[in-house]
Amino acid sequence: MAVRWWVWCLAAGGVIGCVAVYSGVRAELLPMYFPAGIPGYGTAPGVTVASRARPDFDPPGVRADSFLLYPQLEEGLGYDDNVFGSSSGGRGSWLVGTHPSLLVRSDWSRNSLGGYLGIDDLRYPDQPRQGYTNWTASLGGALSVGRDQLTVAVTHLGLHQARTEIDALPSDAPVAYRVDDLRAGYTIALDRFSVTPGMAFSAYRYDATTIHGLPASQAYRDRNVVQGGITTRYELSTQRNLLLVTNVLGTHYLAPQPGVAAPDSTGYQVLVGLDDDADAVWRYRVLLGWEVRTFRASQYRTHQAPIVEVALIWSPSGMTTVTATLARSIEDAAQEGNAGYTYTRARLTVDHEYRRNVLLNGFVAVQHADFLQGGGQSSGFSLGGGVTWLVNRNVRLSATYDFTDQRQSSSPTLQTTGNYTRSIGLLTVRVGM
Repeated sequence: MAVRWWVWCLAAGGVIGCVAVYSGVRAELLPMYFPAGIPGYGTAPGVTVASRARPDFDPPGVRADSFLLYPQLEEGLGYDDNVFGSSSGGRGSWLVGTHPSLLVRSDWSRNSLGGYLGIDDLRYPDQPRQGYTNWTASLGGALSVGRDQLTVAVTHLGLHQARTEIDALPSDAPVAYRVDDLRAGYTIALDRFSVTPGMAFSAYRYDATTIHGLPASQAYRDRNVVQGGITTRYELSTQRNLLLVTNVLGTHYLAPQPGVAAPDSTGYQVLVGLDDDADAVWRYRVLLGWEVRTFRASQYRTHQAPIVEVALIWSPSGMTTVTATLARSIEDAAQEGNAGYTYTRARLTVDHEYRRNVLLNGFVAVQHADFLQGGGQSSGFSLGGGVTWLVNRNVRLSATYDFTDQRQSSSPTLQTTGNYTRSIGLLTVRVGM
C-alpha cells in the first residue's frame, strides 16, 4: 500500500505538527497518520523552509533524564461551507478542532527510542453528527548492532473516514475504524551496499454505520495485511544512493458479505530508483516500478499497473522551497464487491519565509482513483494556502484556506458522495513546551 514503508529512515527530530484533519479530498491512506519522529515511521528526507529547525522559535522541550518530551496543544476555529460534500448545495458549519499531543524521544548517542500520543478532535456545532475523535499511540526503537541497525515499531490508530474522501461511502456520519500496525526492519551494512529486509502487519477493523438512514455493516472491510520486502541501497557518493525495492503484500478479508466473493489478494512490487539528498539546491527521491496483484476469487481479474513514488525539492534560495510529489499505487476499496482501485496523486507546494517569524505556504494538488472491474472513476482537485506567525518559542498562530473540487463518473457500482465543491477556512493557535 505504501512503498515508503520499506525505505527506512529516521526523522531529524523536533516537534511534529498536527495531522491535516481538515483537508479535503484524499483516500484512506494509512501512512499519513503515522507520527514522524518515531523510529520505524520515517518521512522522506530533505529539509524545507517549513520543516527546518529554528532554535529561536522551536519549543525547547522538557528534559526528563535522558529523554526529551514535547507536549503540544493546538486549537483551531474555522468554517466549512459543505460538510457533507453535497452537489445540491452545501450545508455549512463552523468547526472546532482540538489536538493535544506528546512526543517523547531519547537523547542517546547511539540507539534511539521514541513514543507518541496524540488526539485529533473535530466538532461541527451546526452538524454535530459529523464530528469525530481520532487518536494515535505509537512506540518505536532503533538498536545498533555493530554497523547494522534493527528497527521495530508498533502503533494503534483510532480513525474515522469522512464521506468526503475520494473512496468513501455516502455514510450519514464518519465511519469509525481501528488499525493496529506492527513493523520491523534490519539494515545490513556492507561497505557501499546496504540491505534492509523488513516486514509489516496491519489489522483493520470497521464499525457499522448508516447510509440514508439504513444500517450498513462495514465488517466486509475488516482485513489483515501482511507485507514483506527487501530494500537494497548502493551508495554512489555521500547522500546519493541507488535503490532497488521488492515487496510482497498479502491481504485477507475476514467477513465478506454473504454471496460476495472476498477480494483476498497477493501483490508483488518491484521498484528501482535514485535517492539524492546531497545538493543544497536540488534534492529528490525517485522510485519507479510495477505491481501485479492477483486475487483468490475468479470473479476478480489479475490487475497490474505502474507504481511510482517521487519527491522533488527545489530550494532556489534559503527563503523559498518548492516541493513536488507524485505517487501511484494500488489500494483496497471501501466499495462493496470492488477489489480495489489504482490511485494517483500529485502535489506542488511552495513555502516561503517572508520574515524570520512569518512563513507563507501555498499548494495545488490533484488526485484520481480508477476502480477495478470497470467500477468507475473519481477525481479531485484542491488548492490552498496559509500564513504562520511564530510568536515565540511556545506560541504560533496560523491561518489557512483550502478549496476542493471532486468529480465522479457515473457508475452503478460506485457509491460515493459524488460531485461537489468545498471550502474550509481555519485559524489555529499552537502552544508547545
